[in-house]
Amino acid sequence: MFRTLPLLARETLWQARIYLRDRAAVFFTFAFPILVLFFWSWQGTNVLTAAAFVAALALAMAGYAGLAMGIAAAREEGLLKRIRSTPLPMFAHITARALAAGVLGALAVGLTLGVGVTALGLPLAVGKAMGLLPGLLAGFIALGGWGLVVGSLAKTAAAASYLANLTLFPLFLLSAAAQRGMLPDWAAAITPWLPLQSLSILIQQTLAGEGWSLLPLLTLLVWGGLGLVLAAWRLSRPL
Repeated sequence: MFRTLPLLARETLWQARIYLRDRAAVFFTFAFPILVLFFWSWQGTNVLTAAAFVAALALAMAGYAGLAMGIAAAREEGLLKRIRSTPLPMFAHITARALAAGVLGALAVGLTLGVGVTALGLPLAVGKAMGLLPGLLAGFIALGGWGLVVGSLAKTAAAASYLANLTLFPLFLLSAAAQRGMLPDWAAAITPWLPLQSLSILIQQTLAGEGWSLLPLLTLLVWGGLGLVLAAWRLSRPL
């Protein structure tokens, strides 16, 4: 195990560098959420509500879409098959991808909230920022687990991009409409059970100093558990 740790650390740094070389991934992870934040604030949305939801979106871009397209691209290039013949265990490679996505997602969340503080007057104390970590971890496990599932199902990076967009942006629109109270009753009853909305609720409650509600946290843990089980099953097989 200890011999694997240096390999894991180097692989994590390498995966982060690969991610940052992709201009589209960098834009949608770091810049797009900030544009959404400014747009919502100009529309008169409460800055705390907008910042919480956009921070959740930033984490989803790295943890869900980023992992899905990264795994699918590695599969398309035959990298996953070649790794099985190297000293690097497949588990370490997948873990390194997840760690890199998690770190970059956390940086994107920090950047989004930082812009909210400096440009939009979002109140954010250091204690509240540290209180975000458990919720962000649960959110990343949920979103990242399903990102691995989507990446293992798609045979090409383009297909993974389509699948990620086809699933993430409806979640984004549903959650955005729920924030504005624009959904019919049946749809409004569904959105609290969705991972993006659950994560945004946890972030908003933490920023407001209200403490966590049990439902969104349990929702994320259930989504995460299902995603990780399916991802482990899919990635344990030759792709």
